[in-house]
Amino acid sequence: MALIFMDGFDHYTQNQISDKWDAVGAGPNLSSAYARFSGQGYQSYGTGYWLKKIIPSNETTLYVGFAWYRDAGGTLNGGNWGILKFMDENAVIQVSLRLDAGLGFTALLGDGTELGSSAADVISNYRWHYIEAKVTISATVGVVEVKIDGTQVLNLTSQDTKYGSDYIRQVYFGGCTPNQYSWFDDFYVDDAQFNGDCRIRTFMPDSISSTNNSFTASAGNKDDCVDESPSNEDTDYITSDTLNHKQGFGITTGTLGTVVGIQLNNHCRLDEAGTRKITPLIRSNSTDYSGTETDAIAANYNFEYEIWETDPDDSNPWTQTKLEAAEFGLEITT
Repeated sequence: MALIFMDGFDHYTQNQISDKWDAVGAGPNLSSAYARFSGQGYQSYGTGYWLKKIIPSNETTLYVGFAWYRDAGGTLNGGNWGILKFMDENAVIQVSLRLDAGLGFTALLGDGTELGSSAADVISNYRWHYIEAKVTISATVGVVEVKIDGTQVLNLTSQDTKYGSDYIRQVYFGGCTPNQYSWFDDFYVDDAQFNGDCRIRTFMPDSISSTNNSFTASAGNKDDCVDESPSNEDTDYITSDTLNHKQGFGITTGTLGTVVGIQLNNHCRLDEAGTRKITPLIRSNSTDYSGTETDAIAANYNFEYEIWETDPDDSNPWTQTKLEAAEFGLEITT
């Protein structure tokens, strides 16, 4: 694997945060006012505003990146206020990262023991920075590395970073110091590498597949029923109750830089008795490529997603031409 999860906070509403994240703190806010570029960003205020993601498998090493903007408020009192925490399956904190009063970062073991600190003033108030962290869990050869805007500011090796299990299974993100606002955007999780400063863009359907076109629109055109960002749930939608039905859509991306990977998101729910599962579907070069079948679809809406780092047709990187020629959707497989 490599890329595990990404989120640009653009394709859902305030009330839909839990459709994408596994646990949510008291009061995260989503708004275009908090975005780094366009779309939406996520505002945190104090220690109670946070998001948590459970990753699919146990990982000894994990890389996390996100854009961060903070104001000058807050009680920067040296407490254990972690903006990023790496946890095991029982939510035991293995390693956390704290912003210190001198605007440097300190890595801490789960019990609060300081593992090491960067120099002061590695970030500035009132501007966006891209923060990346690598953590390896081990009692003897643990690693904590932090990069700010591509520059390494902390590199701890041969550390005891094990406070719970031998691996990471959850990432806690977004908590900050008391009485201090922060904005977050463009978040990724990877198990293989740093990806550098990434922008996560959202593209909605704007055309209908002529090959995979089995679902029914609630009204009007199918692509018009699923092109809202954020999702409008039952206002308009597509539906099917037939096994092996497929539905695909095209997108228009415009000019792109280097594409690290794409994440296909299906926002769906079950509205009948029984069990249904879906499989994300990409059609590239006139061939269908299936992803991994989901768990049973719930009666409430959730985002089912999968990442493709390369075009499955030729295993080469995605480009604007490839993405605009491909189709994206789903198949009912159970």
